[in-house]
Amino acid sequence: MKIIYQGVNIFESVSVNQCYHDMYAEKHADELVIRFNDTRRLWDGWQPKPDDTIEVIDGAAKTGKMFVESLVPENGLQTLRAFSTPATVRDKRGKSWETVWLLQLAQEIAARHGLSLETYEVTDQVYEYVNQANISDFAFLQQRCTLEGLGFLVYDGKLVLYGEAAMEAQAPVKELTITPGSTFEYTDNALAGFGSVEVKNGGFVGTFTAPNNLSKVLTRVLKVQISSQAEADRYAKALLRDANKGQTTGVLWADSLMREYAPGSVIMLRTEGAGSWNGPAFVTRLRHDYVGGSSKLFFRRPLEGY
Repeated sequence: MKIIYQGVNIFESVSVNQCYHDMYAEKHADELVIRFNDTRRLWDGWQPKPDDTIEVIDGAAKTGKMFVESLVPENGLQTLRAFSTPATVRDKRGKSWETVWLLQLAQEIAARHGLSLETYEVTDQVYEYVNQANISDFAFLQQRCTLEGLGFLVYDGKLVLYGEAAMEAQAPVKELTITPGSTFEYTDNALAGFGSVEVKNGGFVGTFTAPNNLSKVLTRVLKVQISSQAEADRYAKALLRDANKGQTTGVLWADSLMREYAPGSVIMLRTEGAGSWNGPAFVTRLRHDYVGGSSKLFFRRPLEGY
């Protein structure tokens, strides 16, 4: 293992008690938690600061550049917590734009926080008016992404936007076989999902019906400007996807590090004794325990047709 702190590998100078790395495909920054044995009180002398950079490398598994949020002493240990986003992303802001493009907003946010921007299967959209009402940049960006059926993640100094439906439809990168001896848990609440949606903002009413034969209707009242019927219907489709996508999920506990998997990718699932679960699965979260040498994989079944 390597622990690169401010560009220097400090692994030989520290004693690692625990090291967890959580990676997310959406709606959460990647998080790193390391607990160091610190009986010699080295860390206080090193004077670490918020937004110092740290990276853990364990073979093919890499955290990428992370930003330190805190270092807290407790009972002879030092607990370091870092995120893939700098502290500035939590600052609240107020701003409005007229005739602005989605990717223009994303590029502005990325640049403000020292991140580069990458996009995959994203259709740029233009808005007549957008308002960021005293919320953080990433909370604001998440609002726009949810309305457009997009996800985003931050990894190694990059803000990555992607089209959810397109990413879920990509060819599987790996095949994962779950045997009866594996520790896993499946949850299927698909029948509790919504079959259609109605979105209102006082001017337009957007609708969309999913190809799932469900009868329940999702109703949303939006506080954002909608400039056309096409935009209202586009938002409706995206909001129905967001409401339904987490209905069929699974978790797998592995007693080894699953270095070859990554959130935002599709795997081919094979479950011995539960063939109805066979098929593609979208990886939503992955936790590595670098000291314990184990992983926890979270996934969902891709939606079909929207």
